[in-house]
Amino acid sequence: MISYHTSTFRIAALCAVIVFCCGFSWGLGKSDPCKEAHSTLDTLATITDSIKRTKTEEAILKACPNGAAALYIQAQRAEKESKPDDAITLYREALAKDTTIAEAHGNLGLLLSEHGLKDEASVELTRGLMGRSDPRYHLALAQIMNNGTLPSLVLFHYGEALKAYPDNVEIHAGLAAAYVQLGQYVNAEKEFVRLKGLKPKEVKYQLGLADVYRKSGRLDLAITELRASLLDNSSDKEGHRLLAEVLMEKGEREAARKEYLLAGVDVTINPEDFARKGDEHMKAREFGQAISAYQTALKGRPMWLDVQYKLGKAQMAAGRDDDAMATLTSLIKAGFKDGAVFFDLGILHERSGQLDKAISAFRLSVIHDPDNVNAHRRLAEIFTSRGGFAEAADQYRELLRLREDNPLYHLDLGQVYDRMKDHKNAVSEYQTAVRLDPNNLEGHRELARLFMHEGQFAKAEHHYNEVIRLDSEDEAARNALITLYVKQKRYDDLTTFIKEWLDKAPNDPQRHYRLGIVYEIKKEYDLAVTEYKKSIALQPDNARMLFALGRTYMKTGRLSESREMLEAAKKADPTFAGPQLLLSSITYSPQRISHAGKKHVHKKTSHARKKHVHKKTSHAGKKHSVRKSKTKKR
Repeated sequence: MISYHTSTFRIAALCAVIVFCCGFSWGLGKSDPCKEAHSTLDTLATITDSIKRTKTEEAILKACPNGAAALYIQAQRAEKESKPDDAITLYREALAKDTTIAEAHGNLGLLLSEHGLKDEASVELTRGLMGRSDPRYHLALAQIMNNGTLPSLVLFHYGEALKAYPDNVEIHAGLAAAYVQLGQYVNAEKEFVRLKGLKPKEVKYQLGLADVYRKSGRLDLAITELRASLLDNSSDKEGHRLLAEVLMEKGEREAARKEYLLAGVDVTINPEDFARKGDEHMKAREFGQAISAYQTALKGRPMWLDVQYKLGKAQMAAGRDDDAMATLTSLIKAGFKDGAVFFDLGILHERSGQLDKAISAFRLSVIHDPDNVNAHRRLAEIFTSRGGFAEAADQYRELLRLREDNPLYHLDLGQVYDRMKDHKNAVSEYQTAVRLDPNNLEGHRELARLFMHEGQFAKAEHHYNEVIRLDSEDEAARNALITLYVKQKRYDDLTTFIKEWLDKAPNDPQRHYRLGIVYEIKKEYDLAVTEYKKSIALQPDNARMLFALGRTYMKTGRLSESREMLEAAKKADPTFAGPQLLLSSITYSPQRISHAGKKHVHKKTSHARKKHVHKKTSHAGKKHSVRKSKTKKR
């Protein structure tokens, strides 16, 4: 029989083995096995010994089989077994339980990228890189972004991947393309030279080097490179076409014509004529015909980038956004680095609701053309709509750098500051807006609101008056001024203000009603009654006007007339509670209603009370005398 101490010793020894092999202890004390599993998962990638790694994985699976760490292990194994769909599901389940597993994000991103889900993949890969720098994640992100719109980011991710894969041809090709995009031709040349060393027979790298020479203005070197390539690849139409383009740029038209023929280009077409026709059609807003003309011009001169851009503009104007997107993207990949192209691409992305891509394109537009007002404005408006007020403010400040005297930009920046609760800067921008344009209605309205909120009533009043000067029917400004006058008990100013408003429309029942309220506040009840009657004459079935007149009658003790008006108000709007409440007061306690009524009731009650006291006293006296006489008799 095994003793208790022996059993305990064996259990302890077993725990020690687990600690030694797996780096932690489950089941000892009060530790959470799932938390311990997650902690061990952090060091799993550092275990190079396959046996030890397998043992650690099994320990994780056994300790917390339904935890995030176990699901991550299962996802990895599904990958190794070539079950990518199962792996994607398991990675997602793991991340649903624990979003901090960086490798789960990164590995999921790799699988999603392979499935063509590029947008979702880029998010997961980025999250993976936030946990650890994995060259696989950098490479996958570079491949996703290598579409001509984000060359700087592409360079960064390819550069990070290159540290682990120094001779990877795809990485060097991606770097070369990104350098071309950015106009860094010296660096692009180095990459193409390296590619030629890695792949000497690869024609596309020879053509790429020639294109770099061409773009950097070294046409003779470009021609030499292209002719060297065509010695071994005489049937390469792309090589002949590129050589024809270079020869055209050098002015060697006959030599270029021969190369175009070898490239299969229709040299009977005069590209210049069709380009001119396209321009004429665009001017006449005949967009379909302009598209056809530009396309024909490009058949005669395929890499005419200016005409390709005009084609993209014509497609945009015709509403053929998908075609325009393809044309402009191709143009960017070909090295056309005009901020206007990126701006138009941004507009296309914005039209399709792809705001992140639109932002990227607009940013590239201002990189290539820092003075592009339209791109700054679009960025500012998108950031504002998405609640990115700090970024919106940056763009509005850029707009003001370019157009400091534009009151609308000051107004827009003020509204952004307003939303950021930066009222000091908001006021400053609004004031500049109305200084530059005294008739800026929105500027005055915003200033009035802010000053009113801050208790600066004199300034608020000035700007509300400006609003009414510009828009006499602005109800919000008028009501705000009325509130301001009432708060300050400036009833004479309020009366003048309402009278002036009434003079502009003497047959407006609401204006008579408002003036009546002012007189009622001032306790000028006869004038109030006059205005209420005028408003009712113009709008007989208005319950509030009838109620106001009934209320004023009540205040002056005219109870029968008050009851008549209140009954009429109740009939006009049965849901309005005010008339019924006052009617109840008249019915049950009329002595509480009017000041005059109070005096009358008070006198009457006082007289009755005296008579009652006299009677009571007299009666008590009689009783007392009776008692006295009885006592005497006794």
